[in-house]
Amino acid sequence: MSAGFLKRVGPALAAFVLVALGVLVLANGNKTNADASNDGLRATVVAVAPVTAGTSADQLSPNIEIRMLPNNARAQGAVESIVELPSGVIGIDLVPGQQVLSSNIVDDVRNSLGNGRVAVSARLDPAQWTGPVAATGNRVNVYAIGGSNAELIATDVIVLQSPDPSTLTPQQEAVVTLGVTDAQVSRVIGAVSGAGVWLVTA
Repeated sequence: MSAGFLKRVGPALAAFVLVALGVLVLANGNKTNADASNDGLRATVVAVAPVTAGTSADQLSPNIEIRMLPNNARAQGAVESIVELPSGVIGIDLVPGQQVLSSNIVDDVRNSLGNGRVAVSARLDPAQWTGPVAATGNRVNVYAIGGSNAELIATDVIVLQSPDPSTLTPQQEAVVTLGVTDAQVSRVIGAVSGAGVWLVTA
């Protein structure tokens, strides 16, 4: 192969190699993006500082951030981006690590539970509430503990507030706030003040 021939085709060959490399890089980049979008992670707005009930939604930015969470760790109604936050005020206190739900934001803090529901707080051992029911916004069934038996006393109860389990020691008690109906409240309060309650995924 003569030097003259190489001189003539050299620039074209170099251009072809550069294009081919570019295509490979683009293909690998697309594959990486596809893998990231298919790994089950979704953007979720999470509180990084305490937020008190009554705080305006447009003042949340310093106290929240976007985290990528597995789908099975996201609470129902979790907000995916700051621009998706509805207008209004936070209906309940938020703690660091808590996911921000669209239902947390209401026109008025008095409306945070909706008609016919009230808030009841219970101090529970980790085994009584952590696991699949830990996420704020989940709905659970409440069992009263009594001797060797447990009695179902309330269904479709909303977990209004719960701490991040990763911040607790294995034996540390935590206060979990539940949204119960008017018809359920007396039995739940009685069980909470007695032997205690156990939360089970609804």
